Amino acid sequence: MYALPYLIFMRIHRAALDARRRDRTWRYFAWSVVAGTTAALLVAVTLALAATFVRVGWWPLALAIVVLFVVPALQPIVQRRVLVRLGAVRAAYWIGRSVAIRDSEALGLVCAAWAHAGRPTPAGEAWLAARRDRRAPLGDAEITATALVAAARCDHATARDLLRSLERVVEVHPAVRELAGEWLACDCVARGAWDELAADARAARWPATSLAYLLEGVALRRTGGDVSRADLIARWLLAPHRRATYALLAIAAPPGPPVPPVPIESTAEPVEVEDPAPGERASWPRAIASHLELVTGTASSRSLAHAVRAWDAALGDDAIRTWLARRALELGVDDGASSTPLDDTGAPLGAVDRALRAVARAAADELARIADAAALGAPLTTGGPVGDALARQLRHGRLDSLEAGFTRWAERRSTGEVRAPIDEWREWCALRAAYDAAIAAGGLELRRLAFPHAYTTGTQMAAWLWNTRKEYALSHAISSWLLAEALAVGDSEAIDVCTRNARLAVPTRMGTVKP
Repeated sequence: MYALPYLIFMRIHRAALDARRRDRTWRYFAWSVVAGTTAALLVAVTLALAATFVRVGWWPLALAIVVLFVVPALQPIVQRRVLVRLGAVRAAYWIGRSVAIRDSEALGLVCAAWAHAGRPTPAGEAWLAARRDRRAPLGDAEITATALVAAARCDHATARDLLRSLERVVEVHPAVRELAGEWLACDCVARGAWDELAADARAARWPATSLAYLLEGVALRRTGGDVSRADLIARWLLAPHRRATYALLAIAAPPGPPVPPVPIESTAEPVEVEDPAPGERASWPRAIASHLELVTGTASSRSLAHAVRAWDAALGDDAIRTWLARRALELGVDDGASSTPLDDTGAPLGAVDRALRAVARAAADELARIADAAALGAPLTTGGPVGDALARQLRHGRLDSLEAGFTRWAERRSTGEVRAPIDEWREWCALRAAYDAAIAAGGLELRRLAFPHAYTTGTQMAAWLWNTRKEYALSHAISSWLLAEALAVGDSEAIDVCTRNARLAVPTRMGTVKP
């Protein structure tokens, strides 16, 4: 009877938090106010009851009530203001577990990793790794905890990639996803990636904490989104760290119209530029200049295409062939005494073609290294020697690299090598990133060539992970990706198999998910 008010307030508090996670409109503010009010009532009722117990001498019971009922209600404040600053990993773990109802260990693990990121220690990292590895199968909490540990090592790129990969995981802990979204929002602000943060806000990829909601509003307003000044101030009032985030209100002004350049009048007399000599317009110097510009500058698709066209034009120029013939004659013929057959230019037979092929091969090799380093695709060519050789090298080199990576990945089925679930996930994410980068550079032709091998090894690994390792979320992520690729390349047989695999009900700690 006496616990009824507390149970009512607790139920309203949790319902308000769940409703807030689904909204990014004025309802977000309304449910935030309801959640804060009920939390205050929970704390007030519990403290009043604890004071009563103290007055009658039951202070141990009063202390227990405060620990069991007040601390969970204030967990977000205690976590952010105290535990993260102290790096209290174990305390954050147990207090985080006291908040969640279903799979409470997931939130506890992520809160502990968050505290570790605030003040990292080797002992804290080892404790987190042991706790994480004992949880199987893999889910979003383990990936988030690993990302926060990477952030504690200042490896922000790894943390960012891991948290972005949560979009492929079917298991969803809303409180865990909130913290992941907040970290990504703060990371975008630190990098100045306002467009990326605005895209996350528009897609509502992550449930928003009050801090993430404020940062999303700043990003939307900076990128021309429909966020008013009053809306932004309301978000700021709800968010923590108001003193630190106040400066964001000043930089969140919407972009104004571009300012036209002011013409500068010049009194200098025009200078007549003479037309360069014909030799300076030759195709060979132009090819050398474009190649050097690509090597010494920042490689781009445009500069690569320009260099390829310049080389193809130079090697197809009759004047260049004549010049190479003279050089071959000078180097290969000794005053006409040689018995080597000559072509119609007087040079040794085949010498000009060999020289052209050697130059084309050397230029294509150098351009291929530059394109690989900058993840550039082969430019469209008109059938020139350098353009064709470059396209072949990029296509076959990237295809061979992808096939070798997928083969090494699938060999573990036969070798029996067992890795931790998080290592399995990271290897899969690295393979997919390499595949996506190669496809982005190689285009649809390379995608169609690479998919059959990826499909064969991917389906085998998905079945092994599901049946043998019981890693359902990882197996489902692989099957879903293979289905998307099968649809992109139009492989009807693969579409049928991958559709059946991707529609399997996935067991998770939060319940069975039916895609």
